[in-house]
Amino acid sequence: MSALRRFGYGCVGVVALFGLAARGSPVFAEALVKFMSAAPHAQVEVRSDPIQGYLTKRKGAGPFPAVVLLHSCLGLPAARRSMADTFAGWGYVALFVDDFTTRGVKETCAVDFNEALPDAYGALAFLSRLPYVDPARIAAVGFSQGADTALKIASSRPPSSGSVNDPAFKAAAAFYPPCDNVANSRLQIPTLILVGAMDDVTPAADCERLAERQAGGVVKLVVYPRARHGFDNPEFGDGARRLGMWLAYDRGAAQQSTAELRDFLAARLAR
Repeated sequence: MSALRRFGYGCVGVVALFGLAARGSPVFAEALVKFMSAAPHAQVEVRSDPIQGYLTKRKGAGPFPAVVLLHSCLGLPAARRSMADTFAGWGYVALFVDDFTTRGVKETCAVDFNEALPDAYGALAFLSRLPYVDPARIAAVGFSQGADTALKIASSRPPSSGSVNDPAFKAAAAFYPPCDNVANSRLQIPTLILVGAMDDVTPAADCERLAERQAGGVVKLVVYPRARHGFDNPEFGDGARRLGMWLAYDRGAAQQSTAELRDFLAARLAR
């Protein structure tokens, strides 16, 4: 059973990205796109329907670096558009993966959702084929259940056709992930982990143990002293009980994590 289920994980997803989400009319072009999961059917039961996502592109011919955004067990956040615009404003093509709609799924908070990992690799393959994306500069950024997927990406090898040109994620960032799910894994790519010290849904101690086991320079762990699960989500205000979990917004941690992510991506996806 996953750490998400053991901790009663059930509802958390970012509703607003950090404190710097774009406001007002969108500046960047967004398109609904469809692509296939990258999972072999022998490994994961995946419907034959294409997966869909929302692609946000900055102006220009590129090639640009890109990010694959991975949602929580509740699906796409309400503020997904402003989140994607923020990344586009930083200079990235952003693809927000929607694991649920084509499968008719509403939420996956009480089950292990194995399809999330191959969906992320399907998004990677889709982005890698776009003429305005640099396939060597793509990162995964996940939140809660999506952060679980981001850590699995960081600790696993992608599905391969045997070609040296197969796309691969260059970096991964995980907001309050269940680090215990990959407790014995070796992270293979640069990884940023952001978690609250008072998070009792996905405890920071699990991430500290994971980081201690990694080779030097592979992982950067940032623990925010008074922050709880969902610390970057203003919807939770000073605190809210959701499905037995205490969730709270922390403006300071939200702003600091934004800066950490921006700097991490800039360094790891640089030419």
